[in-house]
Amino acid sequence: MADESEKVYPTGLTAKEADEINEGLKWGTRIYAAIAVLAHILAYMLTPWLQ
Repeated sequence: MADESEKVYPTGLTAKEADEINEGLKWGTRIYAAIAVLAHILAYMLTPWLQ
């Protein structure tokens, strides 16, 4: 178990745990943005009233 001095206030996570969660959040955001961009491109291409 991690020492109390290693905990990051106020989450109770260690710095390593916080970095790991942050990396997952960044990847999730990138994937979400890629899907959103693809959806907007498809909507533009497939809807005649936008052209």
